[in-house]
Amino acid sequence: MATILRSGFGSYENLANTLVVATPLIILAVGLSIPFTAKVWNVGAQGQYILGEIFSTWVALRMAPSYPSFLILLTALIFGFIGGMLWAIPPTLMKLYFGTSEIITTLMMNFVAVYLLDYLLVGPMQSKLVGSFNVPTSDQIPRGDMFAHILPGTEASAALFLGLILAAGLYCVLKYSNFGFETKLVGESLDAAKYGGVFVGRIILSSMLISGGVAGIAGMAEVFGSTGVLLPQVFSDITTSFGYVGIPVALIAALNPILIILSSIFFAGILSGAYGLELYYNVPIDVVIVFYGLMMLFSVLALKIDLTKSWLRNSKAKSN
Repeated sequence: MATILRSGFGSYENLANTLVVATPLIILAVGLSIPFTAKVWNVGAQGQYILGEIFSTWVALRMAPSYPSFLILLTALIFGFIGGMLWAIPPTLMKLYFGTSEIITTLMMNFVAVYLLDYLLVGPMQSKLVGSFNVPTSDQIPRGDMFAHILPGTEASAALFLGLILAAGLYCVLKYSNFGFETKLVGESLDAAKYGGVFVGRIILSSMLISGGVAGIAGMAEVFGSTGVLLPQVFSDITTSFGYVGIPVALIAALNPILIILSSIFFAGILSGAYGLELYYNVPIDVVIVFYGLMMLFSVLALKIDLTKSWLRNSKAKSN
């Protein structure tokens, strides 16, 4: 464990690498905190993240070099949000109108997004140039149209500040706004929310759209802050599955957007430090993937316990 922490946080370069990984995790997890607070389980952040990557990259490549960089970056941010939000609409409508479990539908949408991305990278969006990646990619986003580096000589970018701003903003939304109060009320008790005049369907729809849009922003931040190109997603590769890792990150932080920042950095440090184990002790990175899996398992168990407690509270309230 000491080697993992040293490899994740023990030097300027290691800390920078950790911040690169933490950036999309922060954005994804704070987005998930909104529907999770309402006990709406968006497991589709990975697919929404991918659609954010696709939409933002597509619009940026078509705008460059005819438009100024700040306008390209802003437009890519908006399109990233729209892409993630649109991907969250079908499972939300199925839940509202047909009572379909959002856990199943959002999870299935992830698979569709992955294969859509694969199709685009060997078809309409495939780069004609051979890059440094040994897989099909999109064309490269011009360096001037990406987020600026904040630590000289590293890949850590200003996209990190975007994550911090979103965390602070969503924290204020949950804590101080009427929407935040109603979201918490829906999560605590549907009956109490309905009795209090809350439009539950509106809260479910709003929380899912916000979560999907923020996940799309995370995808945009990854492309414009780190990779510079669209890359294929591999189901078994934890380094490209930020949407799944964001679930335990959010739950371990008790859905508090500010604590999510610390939780994200910790998880990112563990992942970055895994390469230290592989380098110094020849320990496969799969060991760390198992660790991540266990963390997700315990998060799901905690979620199940929380759901059971909520059900018992609601049942007791009805009996009284």
